[in-house]
Amino acid sequence: MLACALGITCLSWAQQSGEQPNSPIELPGKPIPPDHSKLSEHNIEWLKTQPAQEQMEFLLGAAINHDHGATDMIAKLVEGWHGKLHRTERWQDLETTALYSNDLRVRAAAIEINLAVNNLAKTEDTAKELMESCEPRHRGGPDSRIARNLGT
Repeated sequence: MLACALGITCLSWAQQSGEQPNSPIELPGKPIPPDHSKLSEHNIEWLKTQPAQEQMEFLLGAAINHDHGATDMIAKLVEGWHGKLHRTERWQDLETTALYSNDLRVRAAAIEINLAVNNLAKTEDTAKELMESCEPRHRGGPDSRIARNLGT
């Protein structure tokens, strides 16, 4: 009901002002770039008192918001998080958002955290094992869904 009334009001205003529907709203002044915040000393002190899961989720959220220092702090702490993190709905939402970030440092931090959540070492052997586990012979042979999608 409220949305309908708002829509009618906006349409009426646009018609009275002579604006065309779907035309962009003009804003006065020059564009102002977004202001990225920085992790405060208070945040850093609080973070030190939190368990690994809380640290990770807070810092990944801060990295997504482009808070200066968040990705650096993730890089410093991620090794100590191995074996202490678990999958949560919040982490999965943050990970999805981070992996689509326009900042490659945020994407890299999400990947490092994924390795920690899954307690995977960043080694050549781990990479080989992961790649081999994706091959069709390990996923039900040539009749597997992956093999069908690849046309094999």
